Amino acid sequence: MFGRSDSSPLDTSMKMIEKLIKEWNLDPEKLKDKQKNLWYLKQGSADFHIEIFKYNKGQNYGEVDCIEVGAIIMKLPDENILPFYRKLLELNSTSVGVYFALRGNLVMLISTRECEGIDYQELKVMVDEVRFFADYWDDILMKEFGGTK
Repeated sequence: MFGRSDSSPLDTSMKMIEKLIKEWNLDPEKLKDKQKNLWYLKQGSADFHIEIFKYNKGQNYGEVDCIEVGAIIMKLPDENILPFYRKLLELNSTSVGVYFALRGNLVMLISTRECEGIDYQELKVMVDEVRFFADYWDDILMKEFGGTK
C-alpha cells in the first residue's frame, strides 16, 4: 500500500502518518498544522508531535525529507543542572531509537530519520517509543529535578 514506486518518500510518509492517526480514531486533519506537515497529539501527560521537514545533508547530497517524532518533557530545571545533564546522557546511553535533546530551554525526547525507505511498522515504533517514554519520563524527571512543563 505504501511502497508504490510512483509515490515520493514525502507522500508515502504523510499517508502513513494519517493512517496511524486514524487507527487511534482521531482525525488527522484536525490535528495538523495548516502551514506545515506537522501533527500535534497527546499521550497521558505528554504532548507530542509528528513532523515531516526538509534537512540539508550538505553540498553532495542536498535536501532530504525527514520525519521527527518529538515530545516536550519539561523546561530545564533552575538548579542541579549538571546532575540533570548527566541523567539525560545516561538515559541516552541506554535508549534505542529515541534520545533526549535540548531546544532552547526545553528538554525534548526525539526520534528522527529520513523518509526514504521508512515503512509503516518503523513509523509506528518511532511514534510509540516517543509517546510512551515521554509520558513515563516527564513526571519522573520533573519530580527528581524540579522542572515544570
